Amino acid sequence: MSSTTTLQLAGSVACLGALLVPSVGAQQVQVANPPARNVIFFVGDGMGVSTITATRIFSVGVSGQLVVDQFPFTALSRTYSSDTITPDSAPTMSAMMTGINTNNGVIGFGPDTENRDFNQNGDGARTTTLLELAAQAGKKTGVISTARITHATPAACYSHTNNRDNENAIALQALPSDATYNTALATGVDLLFGGGRRFFVPSGTLDEEGDNGARGDGRDLRAEYQAAGYSYVWNKSGFSLLDQSSLPVLGLFEASHMEFEYDRVFDVGGEPTLAQMTTKAIDMLEGDQDGFFLMVEAGRIDHAHHAGNAWRALTDCEALDEAIGAAIANVNLAETLIVISADHSHVFNIAGYPLRPHAELAYQTGTEPANYLQAPHSGLFNIVYDIDSVTGNVFASTDSNGVPYTALVYGNGPGYRSGPRINPLTDTTPGWNNAIPNGPGDPAYFQEAAVPMSSETHSGEEVAIYAIGAGSRSVRGTKKNTYIFEVMRVASGL
Repeated sequence: MSSTTTLQLAGSVACLGALLVPSVGAQQVQVANPPARNVIFFVGDGMGVSTITATRIFSVGVSGQLVVDQFPFTALSRTYSSDTITPDSAPTMSAMMTGINTNNGVIGFGPDTENRDFNQNGDGARTTTLLELAAQAGKKTGVISTARITHATPAACYSHTNNRDNENAIALQALPSDATYNTALATGVDLLFGGGRRFFVPSGTLDEEGDNGARGDGRDLRAEYQAAGYSYVWNKSGFSLLDQSSLPVLGLFEASHMEFEYDRVFDVGGEPTLAQMTTKAIDMLEGDQDGFFLMVEAGRIDHAHHAGNAWRALTDCEALDEAIGAAIANVNLAETLIVISADHSHVFNIAGYPLRPHAELAYQTGTEPANYLQAPHSGLFNIVYDIDSVTGNVFASTDSNGVPYTALVYGNGPGYRSGPRINPLTDTTPGWNNAIPNGPGDPAYFQEAAVPMSSETHSGEEVAIYAIGAGSRSVRGTKKNTYIFEVMRVASGL
C-alpha cells in the first residue's frame, strides 16, 4: 500500500534556483539552474482526477495522502487531440513527448497526418520526441510500461507511425539493425521493459510462456535484439540479475500486456512490479554522467476502466503511486525532475453522497446497517449510505424506484444491466472472467454503466499534472498537454 510514503520536500526543492524565460505559445517555462540532469515522466494511462480520488480513498482513506498528493507543484492538462474532443493515447502521448498536437491513432507526426493515411496523401514531417533529444544529447534512455512496449503510450517515445495498431512495425523502429530503425534514437533506447512479446516472436512459434507469436514475417526479434547487443529477459528471475553491465536491455514479461497488479501473483514467469521495474531502471541508467530520461507507464489502469472493473483500475493506480514513491527514494531531486500526468480520463465517477465510515464521524448516529459498518476501503466499493437528518439513522440511498446504487459508476461500458435495476448487494450479473461476484466489493464486480457498450470509453475533461524536483515550478495553471513536453525539455536543457 502507499500509506507510509512521506516526501521530504524541505531542502530538496527550495534549493533549486530558476529563471523565467518565454516558451512556445507565450507560455512561461522555468529553467532549472543548473539544468535537470535526469527526467522521469510517469504516465497513468486513463488516470483522470476521479481515478486518483477513488484510489486515495481505496488506499489511504478519504483524508489520507498518496505520494502524488504531496507533490508541491500541480496543474491541469487539456487533452483534446487535433481532430477529437476526447482523444486516444496515441495523440495525447505524442503531444506530451513532442510538444505538437496530432490526430487520434497517430504517433509522432503533426496534425497534417491522419490516421492510417486515409486520404492517401502521405505522411507529414516527423516530430521530435523528448527521448530522441535525450539520446542525441548522450543521455541514457528508458521506457517502461505494464502494457505492451509497442502500445501507443510507450511507442510514442521512440517511434513514428500513422497507425498505432501496427505494433509489428513499431517493434522494428527500436531495433538498431533493422532497415526501418528510427535513427533519431542515436545508438538506441537503452532500456525497454514491458509486455508485448508476441510482436517480437514469429507466428506459429510459442514463446517462453507457451503463447503464440504474432509476426507474419518469420523474424524472431528476441534474437535480433540480442545480436544488436541487447540483453534479453522475460521473467522475474532474469530481471533480478540485470545490472548496469546488462545495458542495453530488452525485458518482455508477457505475450500481450503485463498482468494487472491484482493478478500479477498468478503469472507463470513471475513478473516484476512497476515499482521494481522503476527502481531497477534508475539503478541501471543513473551511472551515465550525462544523466537519463525515463518514461514509466501504468498502462493497465486504462484497460481495467475499459472493462468496467474499478477494482483493477484502482489497484493498478495504487501500484503507480508506489512506483513514484520508489523513484523519489532513489534519486536526488536537486538534479532530477519528476513529472506525473495522464493521457486522458474515463467516464468514471463517485456517485451520490456516500457517508464516510462510522469511525470518521464526529457525531453520534442512530441505527447503522451492518453492511455499512463492515465495509472496507471507506465504503468505496459498496452501495451508497446516507444519514437521516431528523433521526440520525444511517440508511441505504436509493434510486427513484427504491433500489440501492453503488458509489462507483461508469457513464457507459460493459457494466450496463438490461431491464429493471438490481440491488447491487444481491446482483449475480457475471463479472470479471465471467465470475459471479459477491457484491460490489468483489474484485470481479463490473460497476454499473448507464449506456451499454462492449468497452467503456475515454472522456474529454482535464487531467492532473504533478511535478517535483529540478525545474518543477513551471507546473501550474491550466495548460494544453503539449506544455508537459516544454517543461521537461527546458528543465533538462535539451
